[in-house]
Amino acid sequence: MSLITDIAFFALLFFLLVFVHELGHFLMAKWMGIKVEKFSIGMGPSVLKFQKGETEYRLGILPLGGYVKMAGDDPSKEYTGEEKRRGFLTQKPPAKLLVVFGGPVFNLLLPIFIFGFMMAIGIPSIAPTVGTVVSGMPAEKFGLLSGDRVISYNGTKVTKWTELEKAIQTSPNQPMKLEIERVNPKTLSTEIIVKNVTPELGDGKSKFGEDIKIGKLGISPEFVVPTVFFEDSESILAKAGFKPMDRIRSLNGAPMISYEEFARVIDVLAPGKVIAEVERDKKPLQISFEIPQSSRKNESVSKRIGMESALLVVGSAEENNPASRAGIQSGDRLISIGGKNLKRWEDVSTIIRPSEGKPLEVVWSRAGKVLKATMTPEKTTLNDPIMGKDNPNVREAAFRIGVSPLATMEVEHTFEQSWSPLAWLKRGLTQTWDMTSMTMEAMGKLVTGQLSLKLLGSPIMIYKVAGNSYRIAGGGQFGWISFFSTLALLSISLGIINLFPIPVLDGGHATFFLIEWIRGRPLSLRVMEIAMQVGLFLIVSLFALVIYNDFYRYGWLDPIVNLFK
Repeated sequence: MSLITDIAFFALLFFLLVFVHELGHFLMAKWMGIKVEKFSIGMGPSVLKFQKGETEYRLGILPLGGYVKMAGDDPSKEYTGEEKRRGFLTQKPPAKLLVVFGGPVFNLLLPIFIFGFMMAIGIPSIAPTVGTVVSGMPAEKFGLLSGDRVISYNGTKVTKWTELEKAIQTSPNQPMKLEIERVNPKTLSTEIIVKNVTPELGDGKSKFGEDIKIGKLGISPEFVVPTVFFEDSESILAKAGFKPMDRIRSLNGAPMISYEEFARVIDVLAPGKVIAEVERDKKPLQISFEIPQSSRKNESVSKRIGMESALLVVGSAEENNPASRAGIQSGDRLISIGGKNLKRWEDVSTIIRPSEGKPLEVVWSRAGKVLKATMTPEKTTLNDPIMGKDNPNVREAAFRIGVSPLATMEVEHTFEQSWSPLAWLKRGLTQTWDMTSMTMEAMGKLVTGQLSLKLLGSPIMIYKVAGNSYRIAGGGQFGWISFFSTLALLSISLGIINLFPIPVLDGGHATFFLIEWIRGRPLSLRVMEIAMQVGLFLIVSLFALVIYNDFYRYGWLDPIVNLFK
């Protein structure tokens, strides 16, 4: 099914990109009174065509571009009469420039409409909510907690994670005052507190993946979803009607964002009735339970109600790996590895990876029964988490036992939505300008060598990204927003690239017509032929490079390379 959806998304992406580009040429030609003989999306034999007026509309079988065939476009011919009046090359330079620029300009305008449309249906952004606090980093030192919702920094209101992140990255070693919403674990009421923090200078990445120095607090928006887990069927949670891995949405009306926040709150609740809003199989329900008085000194609430850590529950044990061979199953709860007790899932890799393949004793529980086995970690590779099997060369070899967590990671979203056409236009212009500036900056770095040409991709990569952009975002509204954002970025890239003054591209044709306008006569046919040959050589060379990049990127060259080893 993923193959079919990937092809469908690629076809849609390709069609929209090429259609808008060729539509720009087509409409400008019509406006100038030039006769358009053919309007084609795709190349080669047509799978669909029809005649309307003087123009034949075609859908080509090969997704390699498109074209607008205009009358009088052969520079080697002399045109008279109707052909001269309505032919392309016999028009004045300003008219020809308008037609040539029509395609790239339409590509640059398309994102304005895309982002305006997205604004109408709601653009999701990551909320400025602390998901994870990294141990040993300034955030932990200054008392930030998972579940904290940042309202402002230094008096500036913040509504998106990117705004908070930018402020932190640009403020190394500078004090920041954060205004935060936090659930009081004793009263379950939301309080506003102020935290004074100072980001430290650390290693980071630019938006182009370059190594840079930035301010860091040690927080991220990703959190483990708040879920209950228990193994004792006679526990308070079990008798109340909970099921393992029920997702907690709130306790006594107080929203629970992350598992850490949920665990922190549950352990200080006073004895009495608690009402939990729960999500199970994507359906909401309400469950109440009673926290009893403690019969033992310093006994935690978690212990009293029979709750275990959901952070260490195994989601899957990969087949033919040390864990599965030792008998670990989905739903088992890890307790310790190599004699070290586990607190969170990250501890698993922290202990196993430095083992260098030495045997380790792993202790886990199942339905309350403690099990143990000695396992020898194996050095394996994992697919890139973004592209999956589509990008098998981006892998990390490390020692593993082959287990993955049941608890999932998420981020909290906020939606920006408006029905105001002015807001649509403002968002479209702003987002398009930002994306265009970033694209031009990236292209400049490619030309100067600051970015590697290995980053470039062919239509193969576009095919990979088309479906993945929807799938990785989780489908639905998030998936479509991601897909159309990808479309906007590719449309801008296509528009800018076509403006390059390289013969064969629109920018190259525009250069010819500008010279014609200045000289008062066209360049000689011989000069244009030589220029077109040079341009074709450059385009073919670039195409060969990006094809090589993708063959290397997706591992298709590996069998050939192995033959010569």
